[in-house]
Order: sequence, then C-alpha cells, then structure tokens
Amino acid sequence: MSRFLTDDFINKDPRALLNTSKIATLSDVVAPSKQYINATGTAELTIDADCIIAIAGGGVFKTALTRINANSLDTGSFSVGKDYYIYICDPGNNNDEIYLISLNSTYPEGYNATNSRKIGGFHYGKNRSINSALRPVNASGSEFGTGWESTVYDGIVPRSVWTLGHRPKCAPEGMVYLANNFWCDIYLSSDDGAGGLQSKFNATPMTGTEGMNWYSFNERAAKSGKRLLDYSEFCAAAFGSPQGLTDSNTNAWSASTNTGRQLTGYVANAVSSVGVRDAVGNVWKWLNELVTKAEHTVITGAGTFDASDGSRGDKNFTSGNGHGTTGKWGWDTVSPFDGYGNIFEFYDYSIVALLGGGYWNHAVNAGSRTVSAHAFPWNVNVVFGALLGCDGL
Repeated sequence: MSRFLTDDFINKDPRALLNTSKIATLSDVVAPSKQYINATGTAELTIDADCIIAIAGGGVFKTALTRINANSLDTGSFSVGKDYYIYICDPGNNNDEIYLISLNSTYPEGYNATNSRKIGGFHYGKNRSINSALRPVNASGSEFGTGWESTVYDGIVPRSVWTLGHRPKCAPEGMVYLANNFWCDIYLSSDDGAGGLQSKFNATPMTGTEGMNWYSFNERAAKSGKRLLDYSEFCAAAFGSPQGLTDSNTNAWSASTNTGRQLTGYVANAVSSVGVRDAVGNVWKWLNELVTKAEHTVITGAGTFDASDGSRGDKNFTSGNGHGTTGKWGWDTVSPFDGYGNIFEFYDYSIVALLGGGYWNHAVNAGSRTVSAHAFPWNVNVVFGALLGCDGL
C-alpha cells in the first residue's frame, strides 16, 4: 500500500490535496443517529439535521431537518409493493443539496454516479394501524377493537426505512426491522432467478412444488445472505396478523375451500404490526429449529400418508426402517440423503423441523402463533414455504 495523504503544509506534494473525492473515501456518513431517515407520514420521510454527507464527484453537505414526500420522486407516483431509494444530489454551482426518491437503484433521473449518492430507501406497501406498543387498533383507536382486522392502509412501511447505517447485511429490499438488530422479509420467499430467494410482492411463493425442502430453503437463503426465522422471531414478525377464517379469505389466505397457494401479498388484511405479509396462511413457513419427536410406540407395517398433513408426505414407509422394528438408536438408512449421509436416531422420522403460521386451508387454525412439530426436514411438500430474515449491520 502506498501513501495516500502526506503532511505537506504548502501542498507541493499532490498527495496532500484534500478534495471532496478524497474526503468521500475517508469516511462514511457522519450522523447523530444511524437511523437518520424516518417515516413521518404515509407518504412522508424526515431526514435528520446535522448529518455530514460527501458525494464523490460533488460537494460535502451538512443536512438540515428536511421532509420529503411524493413531490421528491424523480418520476411517477408511489405504488404498492415497490422499493424506493433516497438520494442526496449535488445540483452544482455551489447550490445546496437536493433530495430525490427513485425506483432506480443506481442513481435518480437527471443525475449520475458522480453527482448523487444513495443514502437510504424504503418499501411502499400495506400497513396495519397500531398504537405505540405495536398493538393493532381499529378506526377509533381501540386496541383490538371491533373491525381492527381490516384497519389497514397504503403507505410507506415505517420499519422498512433503511439508511447506510441502519440496514440489514443483505440487500435491504422488501424487508422490515424487527428487533435486536434483526430484519425480516415482508413477503414469503420466491425465486430470484439467480439461485437464491427474494422478498417480492405479487410473486409465487416457493414450496415443495419446486422441489424445495428445509435443506434447500436453507441453501438458497444462504446464497441471498439470509436465513430461516426461529419460532420466537416468527411470532414477533407475525404479531398483529389476524387469525384465519373458515369460510373466507378476508383476513388470510386460509379458507377451508382453498386448494392451492396464492401470490404473495394478495390478501390486504394479512399484514402484521410491523408490516410482514402472509405470516398467517398461504403456505407453512419452515423455521430454523429442529426437535425430536418422543414416540413411545412404533407403528408396524407400511402406509401412505396424505401430503397435505405434512407428517410424512406421500411417502411409503415401514416402521423400523434401517434399524429394526422396535425403537432403538441406529442409523436411519432410508432417509433420502443420497451423498449426504444419514440420520442417527431412536425412531424412524423422529427428527422434525418446526413450521409456522399454517397454510392455505387451515381456517381458524392458521394464526400468528400457529406452529407445526411433525414434518421431517427432507419432506418435499407443496404446502411448505419460507419467510426469511437477516442480521443488521
């Protein structure tokens, strides 16, 4: 590494020149708070005062308390299900900075990479009306009052607002801040077209229909820099989502007459207090926890199980496969891990991965604390999908 700056008071050495471009490489945004942008209305954001921000090919700016809204869009209007980016721009001629909001992830219309800098972003979507304790309220402000389930509105999702200092380690699109430096996807996992998974509105959630099981969801999640939620995280993300109904999809995609999955974000009321969609119903969500079933009797013979119950899929099995007809510790040599080894367990199929939320025809059984503890992790089942998360920076 060569010297980048030199101590030259009279600037005979060109390396001593301290210009905007050099300052921009020396430090990130200096701000009173990492979360220096916040949603202050359904279509309004506030940028904190006293942030020092350098633009590589432009000026160094100290912000004033600034409110931006739809008038700051470089083009178009806000649309549900879209991710937007916030830019600070140098208009030149020693003028003060301006702020633009854009769907473009590189730079806003009319600017380029040298005279603009991305400083944050947000998701525009469905929100639930809540109080300061994150508990749902109805139109009159009554906590869980009559009609609270349908008290939702379109707007900036407050917990989706991210900055260069307050954001997930992965790509921030389609995510909300949960708690304890953890971010959660807004939408069920769908195919990103590059071997990973994405959180996207109006997409088909991936399930066993695409050959996915617990292991493959973990593999794809890792490629996207994310992971499955654990049960406590799922409950926090799902809190405020209405319970399913038996004869209606008004509150979740869970009516008993449904026969298949639905596009992500399809049911308006199926939104949690923090803005997560479809946490209840649509498809089961694989969780990042394994348990062992304590079965004290061994079923004999062979049988075929209905795939919809998730217990053992539509797989023929014989009790005692791999290690006898009575419970004992041994290798389950028929577990379908070709090339990956086998499971050492006491009963066949006793290792279980938890699932949360219920699926498309679970009716009132689908809810924000619903959990299943009966599906082995290699089960490829059309009702099993995922909801992912990521640690923050």
